Amino acid sequence: MSSEISALTKDANVGDIDAQLQLADLYEQGFGVPQDHGQAAYWYRKAAEQGAGKAQSRLGQMYLRGIGVPEDYKEASHWLNKSADQGDATAQANLAWCYQHGLGVEKNYKQAFDWYHKSAERGHAGARYNLAYMYSKGIGISENHEESLKWYLLAAEQGHMKAQLNVGLMFAQGLGTKTNEQEAARWYKEAANQGYAKAQYNLALMYGGGIGVPQDDEEAFKWHQMAAKQGYARAQFNMGLFYINGLGVPQDYAAAEKCFQLAAQQSYAKANYQLGKMHAFGLGLHLNEILAAKYYRMAADAGYNKAQYRLGHLYIDGQGVEKNETIACEWFEKSARQGYPKAQHMIGVRYAKGLGVIKDYVKAYAWLLLANDSGDEHVKEALNRIRKKLSEGQVTEAEVLASEFSQAYKRRESQLTN
Repeated sequence: MSSEISALTKDANVGDIDAQLQLADLYEQGFGVPQDHGQAAYWYRKAAEQGAGKAQSRLGQMYLRGIGVPEDYKEASHWLNKSADQGDATAQANLAWCYQHGLGVEKNYKQAFDWYHKSAERGHAGARYNLAYMYSKGIGISENHEESLKWYLLAAEQGHMKAQLNVGLMFAQGLGTKTNEQEAARWYKEAANQGYAKAQYNLALMYGGGIGVPQDDEEAFKWHQMAAKQGYARAQFNMGLFYINGLGVPQDYAAAEKCFQLAAQQSYAKANYQLGKMHAFGLGLHLNEILAAKYYRMAADAGYNKAQYRLGHLYIDGQGVEKNETIACEWFEKSARQGYPKAQHMIGVRYAKGLGVIKDYVKAYAWLLLANDSGDEHVKEALNRIRKKLSEGQVTEAEVLASEFSQAYKRRESQLTN
């Protein structure tokens, strides 16, 4: 032990708060002494018991995360509260987190909001981010996108990358401000340059679509690749599409398959669907109906409507699976209930003809009414044929049924979005 550490220890042992704080910090960081979180907690406690706000804050955080002491939310909130009352911004932010999630205290969104606000006003970036989130969702306070954007911006300007992403999203969607695609792209790039995968993915989409930035497939691929290397499944999937279509890179089916496999390993349904297509149509691979059916089934089981529709066709044709009209219709209807027009058309026709299902003109008409939004002339022709077979009462019944199908789909979409 160096003479400096010995001197600090001597002073700390006789109650010198500054020495206790310095010693705790050295043990926590491992500067001049072996890193020892237990010793750090010991000296923070000594200083905290004498009323040192910084020590109370650090000790509370250590209890909150189980570092150097057993995880104990009640002890955490106890010390954080003492420090927060002294105006420590970090303690206030952590105490707010405890109230938001019911850690060591009874969950109380209003208290969480109030403590975040106090911390945010003192310049704490994390508190500003969480305060903005509460405003955006109406948690502990009335929903207010203008206030949300204000606090996200303040945190973003401090370099908080999640705040930078959310500022970008708000400019992109026109929440709390006018839509500004250039500002959205600028803030995505700020976060992307810090290595935030979601921001890199969003920036890639902007370059791919020429939204807020000049259209540039090579830049889009570059940012997708950065996000993909961090394991971001959507970026891995999009890289696969870029390789298949030769966008920003030479066409390469083998590379596309690797990208889809990486995303599929994370249960990304669209990737399984693309692998199914590659096997079904021999895109860089040998035709393999069994593997195609396997991948389509994985995507269909995950709820992907296009895969459900495609799987239905495999059961009709007996490709990679045993031919079964009834099972085919089950998959068509699952896809149709998720709003896929081709599936709505298909199940409507099959109800009209009684193929794989009991003939039912009312259900047929209901599904075709929904499919008609696609503008497909074949759907219009089928609707006109079936309309002649229905009474006015049956038409009304079909319209009500179609509305119920549509509302159920919209409710499900809303739940997934939220």
